Amino acid sequence: MPTSMNQPIQRRLTAADVGAAAEVLARAFVHDPLWCYLFPEPGQRAALVLQAFRAFAPSLIADAVALGVGAPLEGVAVWSPPDKAPPQPGALLSPGLLTLAFGPFLAALPRAAPIFSRFEALQRRHAPEPHYYLSIVGVVPGAQGRGLASALIRPVLAQADARGLTAYTETMTPENVPLYQHYGFVVREEAPVAAGELRIWALQRPRLADSVAGRP
Repeated sequence: MPTSMNQPIQRRLTAADVGAAAEVLARAFVHDPLWCYLFPEPGQRAALVLQAFRAFAPSLIADAVALGVGAPLEGVAVWSPPDKAPPQPGALLSPGLLTLAFGPFLAALPRAAPIFSRFEALQRRHAPEPHYYLSIVGVVPGAQGRGLASALIRPVLAQADARGLTAYTETMTPENVPLYQHYGFVVREEAPVAAGELRIWALQRPRLADSVAGRP
């Protein structure tokens, strides 16, 4: 139940939300360090990031728990619960993803692949047990500061607490670290990537019982 009439309420996204979700994530991530590294030309980056999210959005919504907030949509989060099956390999062959196999995306692949491999290695290291994984969360710039991110994050963290499970996420934006710490996440590792040009912060939120007991 909402605590006030103005509290944002999240909902589960469906295939009908693919286009709007891609727009939200593209606007939220156009200045993200990873995308700036992969596509350093500002004049091209916005269109390329939007193209990428349009390709990824269908599988994110179909194969994970994608939540949205706002009408029209202003914030999106994608969670993978511990009992949610991982995306099937065939999803990578969708027509949308195949469009990324050419042009600037093909040129960026050699630089992107080691970074994504590092993401996976950090998650295996710091969250080997069943956990809730926040793979992405974004709010359009004009709607930030209105509690939309909290509406996308806190209810799922409450589910994790109810089940006695941890949560895990990562960020490459230094300013995001204290925001995640506000939700109870703890920095487990700060890992340099791309020959030190970028950094990944691996963040784990302990089980509620461990937090109450003061265990790290």
